[in-house]
Amino acid sequence: MKSFKQFQEGLGQLKILPTLVKGAAATYAIKKGAEFLGRKKGESDIKKTQPKPKFQNPSDGSIPGRQSGESLKDYYNRRNQGLQNQIDKI
Repeated sequence: MKSFKQFQEGLGQLKILPTLVKGAAATYAIKKGAEFLGRKKGESDIKKTQPKPKFQNPSDGSIPGRQSGESLKDYYNRRNQGLQNQIDKI
């Protein structure tokens, strides 16, 4: 069994960890540099988000099924609002 001093000396011989740290730092620096150089002139860091299309029920009172590109939450909100509108008309 190794003593603590022998164990510490064995750890000093490992050169893998500093190499991995340097490699990770270099990879991160290259990635950030490429992102910076890849930007167009005047382009801001904040991207403009496209507004989501709002799906609406037809005016005849029917509630069509879920449309492609519509999230489940949006569909349930639209369906429940359509049902509430029909109840209010009664």
